[in-house]
Amino acid sequence: MNTRFSFRFFTILAILFVASLSACKKSGTDLNPDLGARVAGTYTFSELTTGGQTYPASETNLKGTIAVTRQSATTVSIKMNLLLKSNNAVYADDAASNVSVVENGGTVELQYNNNVIAKINGNKLSVEGEDGTGEVFTISATK
Repeated sequence: MNTRFSFRFFTILAILFVASLSACKKSGTDLNPDLGARVAGTYTFSELTTGGQTYPASETNLKGTIAVTRQSATTVSIKMNLLLKSNNAVYADDAASNVSVVENGGTVELQYNNNVIAKINGNKLSVEGEDGTGEVFTISATK
């Protein structure tokens, strides 16, 4: 009887030990994310979407980068420098500081004066715009 009690006691103790180890998992969410650091980096022009079609960089006349620099955990500066491949003329050369970084359902939005100026999903940054004829386009760049 004493042996049976001892065996049950150690079995229950072992089960409790294993259960306590499996209960100590890390949380998958960061309670204090530094979005500024997460999105900072240089993004290279990778594709252009216009007229319902997407063109890889190799099929366009554009080249260049979009640089995102961390200012704080919640703000960045952004500098777009896109050139025409054919003659190196400036296509888009713009910059903004104190851009708010806001996570919205897995996508990080870059907001300037309460307007979304770019979105980052994973390592892809997208900027939507409109040309002189009213045609909407999206410029995408990858980190």
